[in-house]
Amino acid sequence: MITVDLPYPAKALHPNGRPHPQEKAREVKRHRTWGNHAALAVLPVNHPAVFAGDHLLPVHIAVTGKSRGPMLDRDAVISASKSYLDGIADRLGVNDRRFSAPTVEFIGRSKTGGFTITIGGAV
Repeated sequence: MITVDLPYPAKALHPNGRPHPQEKAREVKRHRTWGNHAALAVLPVNHPAVFAGDHLLPVHIAVTGKSRGPMLDRDAVISASKSYLDGIADRLGVNDRRFSAPTVEFIGRSKTGGFTITIGGAV
């Protein structure tokens, strides 16, 4: 199991946003890289054995909303976190199809907000 803390996704990644295609592509690449680097920082030494096999890996996203503005709904959280999940899957060496449908939990608000993503169960 790994848990990574990541910043609140850019507005261009929100499903109701209408960014220019180049802006969205730039944000997707940046957020995917952040997910990859965050996973690298917390990976256990035996990570190939932990994530081996064909079983689904549970995904849980804990959202801390920004202090101002509306809170994203569950579908928007899942959509906005797709780039993060792709980067984490790249680092784990697994296909992101192995991730189960994410569960979402809202845990309050802070000045900048953020996502805490947990992949896998108890090891």
